Amino acid sequence: MDPHSACLLLFLTCLADGPSSLEIDGVDVVSVGIPYGFQCTAECYPDCRYSWTRGNETTQGPELSLRLLQRVPTQTLTCTVVNPATGRSASVQKTLQVTADCYPSCSYSWTVVWEREPISSAQGNTISVTPAASTVLSESLICEAQDTISYLFISTTVSLPVASTSDISIIGDSTVTMGQQYVFICQATCVPSCNFAWQYMGKTLYGDQIQIPILHQGEKTKFASQLQITFSDYSKIEPLTCEATNVLTDTTITSTIDLTVIDPISVSPSSQTPLPVAGKSFSLQCVGSQNPGSITWLKNKQPMAASERVLFSPDNTTVTFSPLLQADEGLYQCVVAEGGDPIQSVGYKMQVDYGPSSVVISGLDIMTVAIAYDFQCSASCHPTCQFTWTRGNLTYQGSNLSLHFEELLPTQNLTCTALNPATGISVTAQKTLLVIAGPSNVQISGPAFLTAGVASIFTCSADCYPSCSYSWTVGWEWETFSTAQGNTITVTPPASFVGSETLICKAQDTASNLYIYRARQLQVASLFNINIAGDSAVAIGKTYTYTCYVTCTPSCVFTWTFMGKTYDGDQLQITISDYPKTGPLTCEATNNVSHVTISATKNLTVIDPFSVRPSSQALPVAGKSFSLQCVGPQDPASISWLKNGRQMPASDVVHFSPDNATITFSSLLRDDEGVYKCLVVETGNLTTNPLVAVVGGTPILSFGYLMQVIYGPDEVLIVKPDKEPVGEMMFTLPGSTTELQCLSDCFPACSINWFYRGSLLATNASILFTPVTPPYEDALTCTAFNPATKKNRTAETTAVVPDGPRNVIIKGPDALEIGVTASFTCSAECTPSCSFTWTLYGKTVTGSGVDITVNRQVSQESISCQAENTFTGKTAAVNQTLSVSDPHWCGC
Repeated sequence: MDPHSACLLLFLTCLADGPSSLEIDGVDVVSVGIPYGFQCTAECYPDCRYSWTRGNETTQGPELSLRLLQRVPTQTLTCTVVNPATGRSASVQKTLQVTADCYPSCSYSWTVVWEREPISSAQGNTISVTPAASTVLSESLICEAQDTISYLFISTTVSLPVASTSDISIIGDSTVTMGQQYVFICQATCVPSCNFAWQYMGKTLYGDQIQIPILHQGEKTKFASQLQITFSDYSKIEPLTCEATNVLTDTTITSTIDLTVIDPISVSPSSQTPLPVAGKSFSLQCVGSQNPGSITWLKNKQPMAASERVLFSPDNTTVTFSPLLQADEGLYQCVVAEGGDPIQSVGYKMQVDYGPSSVVISGLDIMTVAIAYDFQCSASCHPTCQFTWTRGNLTYQGSNLSLHFEELLPTQNLTCTALNPATGISVTAQKTLLVIAGPSNVQISGPAFLTAGVASIFTCSADCYPSCSYSWTVGWEWETFSTAQGNTITVTPPASFVGSETLICKAQDTASNLYIYRARQLQVASLFNINIAGDSAVAIGKTYTYTCYVTCTPSCVFTWTFMGKTYDGDQLQITISDYPKTGPLTCEATNNVSHVTISATKNLTVIDPFSVRPSSQALPVAGKSFSLQCVGPQDPASISWLKNGRQMPASDVVHFSPDNATITFSSLLRDDEGVYKCLVVETGNLTTNPLVAVVGGTPILSFGYLMQVIYGPDEVLIVKPDKEPVGEMMFTLPGSTTELQCLSDCFPACSINWFYRGSLLATNASILFTPVTPPYEDALTCTAFNPATKKNRTAETTAVVPDGPRNVIIKGPDALEIGVTASFTCSAECTPSCSFTWTLYGKTVTGSGVDITVNRQVSQESISCQAENTFTGKTAAVNQTLSVSDPHWCGC
């Protein structure tokens, strides 16, 4: 090797570096049958060589192509990088998840098959299938899933029965006899099967379920229910219903047949007592049974018991009532047992002949002459009673009676006699009749006047018997205006009506048709068409006249309103002296009779030649100079200044220019806030203004300037919701929350910043403060900043979280000498502070220090110190035992 080549190889060896920063790029999940590519990268100098390892397989190069043909466990790819210059190598690995499911996704297709033939298909992961209504017994669904990249696919098939319920019918006799047993079969076509239930006479029955074999291929399976029933209750015609319910779909279908029931047993009156009459004896017998084992009796479906009045024959075939009562009415049946189920007989509806009782005459007690009245006599009877009426020497037949009198008669007595032809008993009732004539005393009540356009209600009353009918006529100038029926009328004169109306009420007796009248004339109060005549544009300092016009009957009073003041009269003369730009002038007219009010308003546009404005663009800031000037026509006779409507004098801080056109505040105060106006008197007028001592023209008040002084913050406080300042120290318990507010005296409003432990806590005026523990003491401040004055001010409190006492310690000598005074101190860690209590010789002493002198011969002395937190009241104590010695004791 020549020297130059040896030197170059040595140089490259010294510069060679790597491999480093190894990475494998590629997916983490692979699917069977899909090819995937992976790339290995690294940093090497001068070059890198790559090799791949997967299980027992090894390949060379920075890229790897991988395709799995079947599902295998998790695969690990290893890339090894070698720097040929240095011989160094490094490896990196990637773990692959292998799936046979679709990756990244599947596409789905469906096929619906019936009798091995496809009948429909669909795409997507869901399908809606609607089988034919009655011809399909089952259908098959085939779902095929295909990978959207590899196009590999799999399929699955499911065969489903088609649930259906149809063709229900009942087989059995339609005519049945009481006491005999019958079999009924209910059959229905059901897929997959049905449950059956029977309904008869309000009861639900369940028969024996059977399955009918399929006779022909392709027919649906039929199911049936067999019911055995013995009829023991009589009901001429009764429906028997079968209900079939599909066990899968809960679909229900029904079939009904009407059964004609024949009953051989009946109840009838015995021949000795053919008619049931109250108070007499009466018997019923059970007929139709040939060889009864037992007989029982029912009344209205309830068992009957014997009594002193109700008697049964020895074989129970006859029941006798002695005597019969009205309460014995009802449905009677006998129940016969002949070895099988008991049979209820055909019922006998017994209606007892009774009465009369409760005889009543219905009708009026007062009769009006020439009017016919009807009366009715009623009684409780069976059969129906016969009725006879008696009035004096006159008699009438029948339950209804009509009477009328042509003249006034004395009081009449009317008698009704009710006779029961079956019982032969009669009962009498009476009514006393008063005969009168009418109507009379007709009256109209209602308001004393009418109001145009307003509804008024009037009522008419009179004495009539039995009642009155009423009709109304409303007239104006002898012509009919309107009519109405009934005892009340609503009258609404037209809105523009002027004059009076006549109201007439006619009261007529509804029986005699006699009638009387009452008339009433009413004044109509009207008020409409109001308007104001006068100028709409007005100038400050000039006088204007306005007139209010209105159509008013009989008369009106007028009230004017302008700029908060009121004036009376139909004409108004005003001098405009204040400037509101626009001001409403209102006239209100009130009718003297109806007190109805209408109003009209005219908006006056006020032209003010004078105004007050700042003399510069500077803002009115407290403590700084500020000027206002009165701006308007030149050379006014005089100018004076008003603040909030009061004349302003000059002072040490308020200065006026020589012509009073400018006012200057040398140092603006908060009290200088208000509305400033200048009052100007123009040359040429000769009136005196009472507000200023200036003789000249009519004073003109300028448009005002609202001055709001910018100030603050002057004072900042931290307070609780009850506005109580928290003070220099604020005690809060650990974990507690305290609502605090930062109050600042500013205009415009100051922005607020809260700081706790040196960090920004919040920017709201109100906060919910929770202390941080530890530390147990830290500063909480709020700073108010006025963006207009650029000033800020801070309020501060120390947030104290009470803690302790902890680490209670007694400091002092370890031993005592008799007769020698020793001093001890007690200390503890407390926030905010602790008080101390000593216990020695059985007594207590307060304070952080104590002096002890032992004057007795003892070997030891015990002392105790208790520390108590001055805020929370929590305590902790420490005890100490001291040895006692006597240096002067000789021991003898």
